[in-house]
Amino acid sequence: MLMCLSAPATADTNHGGQIWGSIQVTAPLTDDVFLTGEVQPRFSTRNAATAPITIIPPIISWRKSESLILSAGYLYAFIDGARLPRDLHENRFIQQASYRVGAIGRIGIRAQTRFEQRQRSTGKDWNLRVAQQILLATPLTKKESGGPVGVVSAELYWNLTEADWGARKGYDDLWTFVGVQLPVSSSTAFELGYLNQRQRQVNGRVNMNHAAVIGVSFQLARKIVPPKVVPTTGPGLQAVADREPVR
Repeated sequence: MLMCLSAPATADTNHGGQIWGSIQVTAPLTDDVFLTGEVQPRFSTRNAATAPITIIPPIISWRKSESLILSAGYLYAFIDGARLPRDLHENRFIQQASYRVGAIGRIGIRAQTRFEQRQRSTGKDWNLRVAQQILLATPLTKKESGGPVGVVSAELYWNLTEADWGARKGYDDLWTFVGVQLPVSSSTAFELGYLNQRQRQVNGRVNMNHAAVIGVSFQLARKIVPPKVVPTTGPGLQAVADREPVR
């Protein structure tokens, strides 16, 4: 990851400004099986290379235990930006595991490993990519549950295969996030923060996006017991009634 952060001095960096929105709805089917749908609109400066809107139809998640959540599903993204082809869109199938690593005092440590199979409208090949995230979360007040939670995360994207539409083996993206999660009720939470997206170098130029993140998540369920340390808004990460909090 440190190697990815240090680009050659000769590389030209294109900085783009953005606002990333997120509206997420989670519907439990049982105490341990969840369906999650999400829409992510993004507003960008003209030079930013990004997906103006990403649509995630229901992803199914299974909470095997309080420390492990397994998920699988499909994602569609319409992609736009400077130097990109028009009407570019992407189909993506994903499989992921979200798991608890441990805790240091009141700081909860989680990780997420995701495999993606991607295909874009400008080619025929499918690309296999892996994304590895590490996330730290801690309450920002003495209140152990139901209060604001600080979140810091880093997610590295790595291509395992190449594709005729431009994917190349190796480093692809690095996302770094700093923010806060604000529960407003037993089933609703806001997430606010800053996201830095550093994309791989193409033709001597690196695209770096600076995004303000504004997200809201809803859980369609009976009253939820808030977890002591909320990792981030996501499918099945909140505890349900009559269960121990997710840490």
